[in-house]
Amino acid sequence: MTTIIEKPLVLEISRRFDAPPERVYDAWLGASWGEWLGPAGARCESVSGEARVGAPYTVAMIKPDGGAIEITGVYRELARPKKLAFTWTSEFCKSESLVTLTFERDGAGTLMKFRHEGFDSTDARDGHNRGWNGEGASFDRLEALLAKSAR
Repeated sequence: MTTIIEKPLVLEISRRFDAPPERVYDAWLGASWGEWLGPAGARCESVSGEARVGAPYTVAMIKPDGGAIEITGVYRELARPKKLAFTWTSEFCKSESLVTLTFERDGAGTLMKFRHEGFDSTDARDGHNRGWNGEGASFDRLEALLAKSAR
């Protein structure tokens, strides 16, 4: 389920994964982040940074057209396996935005609640919605990674 809030500009997505909260949470912080992050056709060439509160991270993403995007931020909250929050800045959202995730056990799986707020424009918010939640985008790729690692 996706919720788009007009003022302030917020994107909320709920997604269920067939993996326990610990595995879903860890996929956001480990090297596997680069394997699934990005819109359909994009790939991440590097993810750097130590996962601790106050530490910066950087992601180098290659778009389908070959152009590069650098995403930077700082970890704000790490409460494994319940909650994760970090800032997010890129050429598509130049002002610092905030991503907050919660992970709730749902039977044998996890209900992930995702909130991305602080967009500079509706175009930025809607573009990020496609990147996170579009067909073949980040959350579809995360689902595939979790299914593959469960075998």
